[in-house]
Amino acid sequence: MLQNPDRVEIARLWARKLEQDAKKLQQSDRHRNLEPASAEFIHALASGIGAKRLLEIGGSSGISTIALGAAARESHGKLTSIEIEPLRQAESRETIHRLDLQDYVDFILGDAAHIVPGLKEPFDFALIDCEKEDYIAFFELIPVRPGTVIVADNILSHNLIEYVSHVRARRVNSITLPIGKGLEVTVYAG
Repeated sequence: MLQNPDRVEIARLWARKLEQDAKKLQQSDRHRNLEPASAEFIHALASGIGAKRLLEIGGSSGISTIALGAAARESHGKLTSIEIEPLRQAESRETIHRLDLQDYVDFILGDAAHIVPGLKEPFDFALIDCEKEDYIAFFELIPVRPGTVIVADNILSHNLIEYVSHVRARRVNSITLPIGKGLEVTVYAG
């Protein structure tokens, strides 16, 4: 379960994201975080399956990193967090340190398109929350095993029907959930 300090930091980051949206800042200047309800869900799901090897592609300034780092704390596992934007990742690092989750999170700064192909050991859980046109490519690149869960955000808000069709054409079980901006939850069958 997410602890109160985790939720306080998630609320702080979310309030700032809403403030940035209200100011109508350019997309590149906004922190692009997962909604709190989605963070609660991915934390519960990753914790519930006992995920030890977790991956997030696109951590922004840290809401999903908090949720998955806390899940890794519960399973005594490790989250690999990939973010391309250095200032957002620096803030995420500070928050993770403040929450004493640093032992459960490995931060990688860079372009996930260059990093993910080098990851070889299968993950138990992965979150895709990056540029929407890259979702299908990352879905195919993430090392998986039977039982791996991959969650993709923004499915409903961005009408990502191509991603959903692509995923469901594989040997998987997959469902779209109306949580936050829409989550596609996919489990590899084998």
